Amino acid sequence: MDRKTRQELQDALKALPADAPTRLILQAETGAAPASDPPQPHQFDTREDFRRALIDHDMSADDPGFDALLDRLHALGLRTQVARQSNTVLVEGDPMRLHGALEVDGIEDAAFDKALDLIRPLKPKADK
Repeated sequence: MDRKTRQELQDALKALPADAPTRLILQAETGAAPASDPPQPHQFDTREDFRRALIDHDMSADDPGFDALLDRLHALGLRTQVARQSNTVLVEGDPMRLHGALEVDGIEDAAFDKALDLIRPLKPKADK
């Protein structure tokens, strides 16, 4: 992660109340390529079987760097939710612990978790 992004996030974390539960989305650096070739569509009778085999293949690929990143985040006392296929970790904790998480090696990018708002279309005006 570049220094500017890290500094902006750390400054924002310092501005939060110490006990404010906060979440960050961390994008981990991409690990090594899987040891075996991924399954191919022609090897399966249905798309569903192919998709299931592809997911199993991706999940079975060990990435020691990603596992080490998770271990370091847990050592900081952070709660994590993991999306291995996208090398993404949602970390939750107090701002000071998250500040420390930004210093951990193996993080490519980070952003605050934000609530999504649904934008509703305007109602048509009644013709008079």
